[in-house]
Amino acid sequence: MQEEEKKGAIFISYAWGGPLEHKEWLRQRIIKPLGWKYRVFWDRDSIGFGESIDKTIAYALDQRPISVFCICDRDYLVAAQRVNSGLHRELQMLTRIADCDGVRIIPLIFDAGSAADLPEPLAGRAYLNVQPLHEHGLNLSSVLLAVADGATQAQVNTYMAGRLKAHDLRQQAIAYFSQQNMELWGNARTHEVRIYQVGREPRLLLPAQWMWDSDEWGFMLGDDNPTYCPSQGRWHWDYFSPSRGMRALGTATMSVFFSDRETLDDQAMLASAGAVLARSVFAMTYKTEAFNLAPDELINLLINDAEGYAALEHLLPSAT
Repeated sequence: MQEEEKKGAIFISYAWGGPLEHKEWLRQRIIKPLGWKYRVFWDRDSIGFGESIDKTIAYALDQRPISVFCICDRDYLVAAQRVNSGLHRELQMLTRIADCDGVRIIPLIFDAGSAADLPEPLAGRAYLNVQPLHEHGLNLSSVLLAVADGATQAQVNTYMAGRLKAHDLRQQAIAYFSQQNMELWGNARTHEVRIYQVGREPRLLLPAQWMWDSDEWGFMLGDDNPTYCPSQGRWHWDYFSPSRGMRALGTATMSVFFSDRETLDDQAMLASAGAVLARSVFAMTYKTEAFNLAPDELINLLINDAEGYAALEHLLPSAT
């Protein structure tokens, strides 16, 4: 996006708190993503050698509209109290424009307890607590873009809660699938699908017994053709629209990973997740190509799909 086409200005207020690289994470996690849409002022990139620091900052703060994102951590609170420090002077400038039209000063809480000791003109302002996302290493850019775009507190907090819930589900899935130590390989020549599991000999992927008993799948599992004979571990995949046969392969795959889940509700969720695999893997692989499906890819596919997400929530053992 051209500079003149960007929506507005964002000023990053922060404290160095140590060597140059100490806050370099801001560049990748905040500065660059915001810079695609907004004019972002960050002193490390925005103040040239020989320029007056205070004058350059004052000029940047004259832009309208402007959102000032304050990175409130321990370093920030300490520097704010240090008279005549760069941040102390910066906060004085912010105080002078705090009530001007087109100015938003938004404290971003990165450390527990920082919200209680915010300096002027941050004190008393609605802040955003990003500590839960930050401490889990989750991406902050989408949240901050939403704030810059004018999202409400309720909208942002709902989104953050969803991100944290998805993170917890991912960690739960990683723990579960790592115990399985299992992945699938599809042979391009024979179309046999084999299960490779640590501590066991490779074995063919066969339909779960409940699939044979099911009106949904049972009638088609006895078919026998060159690329589809489930009773012999031979399954169909091809770069085409996801067929019922591909959904059967997806369902059988999920049933292997969740072999103890057989209730009617379980079956519906296994089939739902299987449909995700059919769309995302088996219908995206030419029949002349082999495929490999490992837990990392499986987790990503399911969590990033609404139906797959719901299936994982249902199928994974409760974290207790």
